[in-house]
Amino acid sequence: MVILTGSVLAMILFGGYLGYNLNEKKYYDQIVEIKPGDRVLPILVGLNPEKKNYFKGYLKLKSGGKNIKAGYYLLKGDYSVVSLVRLLEEGRDKMFKVTIQEGLTVNEVVDKLVKDNRIDREKFMTALKEIDFPYPTPNGNFEGYFYPETYFISEKSDEKTIAKTFLRGFLKHFPAEDYPDKEDFYKKLVLASIIEREAVLPTEKPRISSVFHNRLKIEMPLASDATVNYLYNYTKRRMYYKDLEIESPYNTYKNKGLPPGPIGNPDKKSIDAAFNPEETPYYFFVASGGGAHHFTETYEEHLEFQRQNLTSGEKK
Repeated sequence: MVILTGSVLAMILFGGYLGYNLNEKKYYDQIVEIKPGDRVLPILVGLNPEKKNYFKGYLKLKSGGKNIKAGYYLLKGDYSVVSLVRLLEEGRDKMFKVTIQEGLTVNEVVDKLVKDNRIDREKFMTALKEIDFPYPTPNGNFEGYFYPETYFISEKSDEKTIAKTFLRGFLKHFPAEDYPDKEDFYKKLVLASIIEREAVLPTEKPRISSVFHNRLKIEMPLASDATVNYLYNYTKRRMYYKDLEIESPYNTYKNKGLPPGPIGNPDKKSIDAAFNPEETPYYFFVASGGGAHHFTETYEEHLEFQRQNLTSGEKK
């Protein structure tokens, strides 16, 4: 018969208590970022403050966290102190971050992904055209459907998975069942993409939308520099009259109505503005400084404002 001394029994009990706390699991559903050179302990403690001392002690046993790999991690599930540190050491569930800014084109997004060695351009464009999508994509054109926000994507993702991630982001904001008239939605998306590129202040989007709606009603050309600059991949810092001579259905100086497709990826405020323009008498607007625009009803008023306030103005 083995008789345990008090000290041995205490050690066994402490070991059991320690093991329980190191392996007790907690549910996480979040993205955690670890940058090169970061102190790991404060990050782990921030995830579960109650386990501060256990993280601290366990990291000492694990070379102070030196084997933990930098990156973005998706934590979705139950993790203990031990399993969480192991995940970070092995680099499992690593994500990469992609931010699609308002107004960027699909081509600009693809350029960034190619530059960061995340995709092969040809494979991505092929995969994109193989995706079944509920909204119109004339001739495989997905312009307008890469919703502007920040995405965290598994580093193991292939081209089709990445493309589907962006499109799911769009459908999250605009479920297909909420917009039964898909052709009308597509027209509004085209208009929203123009509003996105023309507006600087979000509060002006419904008013800019009103100008374009008013022009469309009387079959007046939209005359948007942004639609022409789209043809130049937005490389023009300023549009000159010679630039407006380019022959294309996207040239809204030469062609009435909407261009055949979006000219970038608009956000929800721009799309809402396309659906819900302000009621105004305006047909013209011009930049007036600080991102704001001056709106007028007649072309004479438009020119007069430019003469009095601007050294150079652009027609809208």
